[in-house]
Amino acid sequence: MLVAEQIAKTYRGKGKSSLVHAVHPTSLTFENGRRYALVGESGSGKTTLARMLSGITRPSSGRITLDGQDVFSFRDRRELYKKVQLVFQDAGSSLNPQMTVYDLIAEPLRNLLSLSGKAEHEKVAMLMERMRLPPELGRRKPRELSGGQQKRVSFARAIGIAPALIILDEAISGLDVIIRKEILELLSDFQEDSGCSFLLITHDIDVALFMADTIFVMKDGTIIERVNYSGSTDCFKHEYSRRLLCK
Repeated sequence: MLVAEQIAKTYRGKGKSSLVHAVHPTSLTFENGRRYALVGESGSGKTTLARMLSGITRPSSGRITLDGQDVFSFRDRRELYKKVQLVFQDAGSSLNPQMTVYDLIAEPLRNLLSLSGKAEHEKVAMLMERMRLPPELGRRKPRELSGGQQKRVSFARAIGIAPALIILDEAISGLDVIIRKEILELLSDFQEDSGCSFLLITHDIDVALFMADTIFVMKDGTIIERVNYSGSTDCFKHEYSRRLLCK
């Protein structure tokens, strides 16, 4: 279970005494095996919150714990990354352009798990099959892939180590409707099979409705609404949330 207690993030503005409040004090709990979504427009603080939850960016105040341990207290950061994975929006820039698809998928397995060469090969093959990546792509470099294929490689890297929580920061944006739906269905199937949790961060509330059972709505660095979604949008009460539904 990942728990954020009154976490906030402020940055220095252009003036000496000015501060930018990217995320106001926020408390969130992510239980095992659940599907969460964080919805908000660009600039609402979603990415900053994602980076704090994944242990990349330290909050200015507040505390984040994973199964009771502060996420910034892990002496070996690999122990944290085994449990929490963040998938970035721009798959192309987050993949090492010099590595093959096989090595990109195998890299987190090598760094975080102890697998034999045979087990690694079988695991990579399974992950590529699960993400519907043809075996022959294993020898290619990221620049030789389509945008959708690059996204699938990023997802394969994240799910390969079977983390407890996967955070997807606008990870399906920029894809056409058909490919986006296919990838969402693959992720949904993986979540059901593995029992992991995921937090899908998106500006598209329709994606959140499709994937999540708990939805947080964020505006100007503040979580303004949390709803348990079960098929009816009547659960959204805030005016801003209703406006997003109408877009």
